[in-house]
Amino acid sequence: MQVNHIEIDNSIIENAVKLSGVKDKKELIEKALLFFAQQQKNPAQKVINEFYNLPDSELETLETSSVYQGNALSLEDMEQAIDYEAGLHK
Repeated sequence: MQVNHIEIDNSIIENAVKLSGVKDKKELIEKALLFFAQQQKNPAQKVINEFYNLPDSELETLETSSVYQGNALSLEDMEQAIDYEAGLHK
């Protein structure tokens, strides 16, 4: 095991400890790092993470007209749309 010293805003740590139900900061950090590592291994989660990390200007607003207005998409159409969008943001 290695000792690490990092500065993290106490209010962030305190809030996360309360929300997660862990007993201390060490357990919180370990769980958070394991969770992050698991997400990075999951290809679908990577696409979701990349989508949510886009600048606001690249996201559609509620007022943006959709190319799919009123039309239900098949699973195949949705997969193609996701692959297309993921390719745009690599």
